[in-house]
Amino acid sequence: MRIAQLFLMVIILGLLWFALHHRSSTEARAFRRIAFLGLTLLIVLAVLFPDVLTEIANTFGIGRGADLVIYLVSIGLLFFSVSAYLKFGDMDRRITLLSRHIALLESKDDMGQIDPEDLPKV
Repeated sequence: MRIAQLFLMVIILGLLWFALHHRSSTEARAFRRIAFLGLTLLIVLAVLFPDVLTEIANTFGIGRGADLVIYLVSIGLLFFSVSAYLKFGDMDRRITLLSRHIALLESKDDMGQIDPEDLPKV
C-alpha cells in the first residue's frame, strides 16, 4: 500500500467519523467553514503553482498533480454527501414533529379543547 492510499483512507475515515459524531454542533459548522476556506486556498495555489502540486503528488506516490486533485475532490464530495444526507434527515425529523404539533393543535382547536400537556415537545 502506498503512503498516499493510507493517507487518503485516514482522511476519509476521519471525515466520516466527524460527520457522524458532530452533526449539528458549533464545532461542525466551524470545521466546515474552515475546510471550505482551506480548500479555496488550495485551489488558488494549485492554479498559480501547478508544478508544486505535482511535486506534492510525487511525494505521496501519486503520479500527477491532477490525480491528487481528483482524489481530494472525491473526498470532498463524499464528505458533502454524508453531511447533506444527515442534515436532510434531521430536517425531515423536525418537519414531522412540527406537522404532528400543528395537526394536534388544529384537531383540539376544532373540538375547543387545547391542553398544552398533550402537545409533543418540539
